[in-house]
Amino acid sequence: MSLVIYEKKDKIAYITMNRPEKLNALNPELVNELAKTWVNFRDDDDVWVGVLTGAGKAFCAGVDIASDVEMLEAMKGNPPSRVISWEKEAPVWRASPARYDVSKPIIAAINGYCLGGGLWLALESDIRIAVESAQFGVPEPRLGMPATFTALLQRYIPRGVAHEMLLTTDKISAQRAYEVGLVTRIVSAEQLLPTATEMAESICQNSPLAIRAVKELIRRGEDMSRPDAMSLTDHVTHSLMRTEDVMEGFKAFTEKRPPTWKGR
Repeated sequence: MSLVIYEKKDKIAYITMNRPEKLNALNPELVNELAKTWVNFRDDDDVWVGVLTGAGKAFCAGVDIASDVEMLEAMKGNPPSRVISWEKEAPVWRASPARYDVSKPIIAAINGYCLGGGLWLALESDIRIAVESAQFGVPEPRLGMPATFTALLQRYIPRGVAHEMLLTTDKISAQRAYEVGLVTRIVSAEQLLPTATEMAESICQNSPLAIRAVKELIRRGEDMSRPDAMSLTDHVTHSLMRTEDVMEGFKAFTEKRPPTWKGR
């Protein structure tokens, strides 16, 4: 049984974590499969948008505790001052699309529990939608350690809400997640994938080059000063002006027809 199901329909790739009996918890095997899948998705010119979800009643319940215990046993005896190698000692980082510079947009279709490393995967997605029964949380402090994405969470939701989640480890509901901007839509379980597909199809109506540029500007620009961000925007925009897609976009607009994007 494949731990990650990769399916394509038109320009959309559906990526499903497939370990439902363990709530799609991230063990080394699932992490390795996700790593390969992100590279495949990144390099697949036939797909422009990804939809990430989980099989069963969970999106992802975080890191598999059993595999974490094995990692901690392996770390025994290492000097505490030694710089941590994320590649070796925090392999969950290898499950993240950001690790592979995925420039295509990803929609997280959150179908249930979204905890710990699962919440990290959701944060690394560009759009998050959830079912009404979804729950979000950061349980790592109850295991004796901070979450790897501690600094990341407060970029996406109000700082006070992030602090409450990180310090109390209390889970929040889908409704609360919507109220604080963690997800943009709440839908029924039956409408989760159709809604994600509708959003993906809407994205695919735009030039794939422009969409990738938007994602780059969002990610790189969030830590820049206003002048630097504007300079980056000018640079990216001017680089696109020489592409066939820009010419097609303007031509289609004047001819009052849908554009035919080539991605070049």
